[in-house]
Amino acid sequence: MTDARWVGRSYETEPFVVTEQSIRDYMAAVGDVADAGELVAPPTYAMVYGFDAYWQLWTDQEVALDVAHLVHGEQRFNFQRPVRAGDRLRTTGRLTAINTRGDMELVTFELSARDEKDRPVSDATALFIIRKA
Repeated sequence: MTDARWVGRSYETEPFVVTEQSIRDYMAAVGDVADAGELVAPPTYAMVYGFDAYWQLWTDQEVALDVAHLVHGEQRFNFQRPVRAGDRLRTTGRLTAINTRGDMELVTFELSARDEKDRPVSDATALFIIRKA
């Protein structure tokens, strides 16, 4: 079981530079064929610029999440503005809750992305379900 003392631990990514090619590659990978108008990243592209925060949590040896039994149970995004090529985004992830329900652990991870002028861009909340081995 993950120790609840890690609630509040945070992780910050290096600045991620959004490129037109990275948006197009992501859109192709998820089958988004929209090609009209100005190129704007789809909402789930937030996983691209925020992924390193997740990775830092999953590989944190002190927190020691049992990733072998982890299921990504829920994901919510909230946007303050669209993401476009040229944005330089830094994401901070924070472990906000660890709860036990029966033979499962529920881990909540919240992310906040800001641009180079420290303006909010997006927020996300992920719920990880870990089945106790």
